[in-house]
Amino acid sequence: MKKRRAILFLVGLCMVCIFAGLLTACGGGSTDYTSGSAPNSNGNSGVEVIYELEGGTYQNTTRHVRMYYYVPEGGETLIAPPGEYSKRDIICANYEISGWYKTRTENADGTVSYSDEWNFETDKVKSGDESLTLYCGWRPKVKHTYEICYFDENGEEQVFTSIETQQGMPFGDSSNRADNRPGYTAKRAPNANGVYEIVYYEGKDGSGNWIPWDPSFTHPGGETSTAVKVYVDYLEGDFVYVSTADEFIAAAKNYSRNREGVYLTQSIDLEGKETEGFRDGAGKFTSVFYGNGFSVTGITLTFDANDYVSNQQALLGDRALCIALFGNMEGATVENVTFEFDLEVDVKYSRINYVYIAPLAVLAQDSNVKDVTVNGSVTVKQVDTKNDTFECEHKRLFWQEGVTGENCEAHVTFTDETQAG
Repeated sequence: MKKRRAILFLVGLCMVCIFAGLLTACGGGSTDYTSGSAPNSNGNSGVEVIYELEGGTYQNTTRHVRMYYYVPEGGETLIAPPGEYSKRDIICANYEISGWYKTRTENADGTVSYSDEWNFETDKVKSGDESLTLYCGWRPKVKHTYEICYFDENGEEQVFTSIETQQGMPFGDSSNRADNRPGYTAKRAPNANGVYEIVYYEGKDGSGNWIPWDPSFTHPGGETSTAVKVYVDYLEGDFVYVSTADEFIAAAKNYSRNREGVYLTQSIDLEGKETEGFRDGAGKFTSVFYGNGFSVTGITLTFDANDYVSNQQALLGDRALCIALFGNMEGATVENVTFEFDLEVDVKYSRINYVYIAPLAVLAQDSNVKDVTVNGSVTVKQVDTKNDTFECEHKRLFWQEGVTGENCEAHVTFTDETQAG
């Protein structure tokens, strides 16, 4: 019987395609959609079925869809709703079809209800039937989600994004969508394998402390859309989490490209590995370094003798080379960390006129430095005594006079070997 229904409906479907072109040419949406014609070549009229869309849209029209089903005299056939074979859905934003009904009732309170649902698997139209009208019933789409939320600077709850799920499913954010908030980085903590992952919470307690997310929780689902809130704590700015010597060196190397700040998660010994420190193409550090009370030791600080700054600052002059862990700081923050480095300077036969050396940064403008200690040694090997002028600061963090930090110390030994021998 289903095969018969498909063959009979196919005839009507061909007429649908023909009429669709006419409908488009006429401007579409205000016209009803008609398939088939009556009477047929044998003088037999088809059974007219009118599908009232009740707010839905099909093939560019929001009005009813009229279709004719030709039934042999004394016969009967199954019918199908519009779009079953054309693969064109009847749509209504945020709603889904609940069924097709023969009876539509306008209630006293202004609502509409439907009854006498048509079963397309069993109900049939028969030859001689009068016109049949079916009404499309709609119900809100049920969508279950986990909403990723945060508290803004005013302590107000905000929803950042949502992840669709199903009833009984645990929370998951495999693509780290929580980390896509522009200008912010989701806070992380180490998992059982020591890998830093985003930390999720179910909210805060009465004292304002975060309550860890329960990984055994599953979505309750239900017959109505349900959103379960999951919270994330954010750092303002773009950060890379650093736990190893290689990660520290990579963060410094990539800084000129991504300008990411650093969030130190444990003390690190570089064991003499080399780095030029953190600076962009203009020799500046403009981000944030959170040391969190840890230390970075065993740094071999290097530089490129061709990487000089030409007339960047009136204080520096032409062809000035700045050597420091953070070059020149501008609008930057460095907090709660201890550094230990060794540096050897050899700039003989270079085009440099001035060399400025400082433990943390040569110049610092509009920057915040707090609870920072720098220990190190600077050895000057060779210079061009005719052209080069050296300024080496080893008692303060900065070369520039008048720039200080809060609770900061510098302990750097300076050795001049240029006159040896």
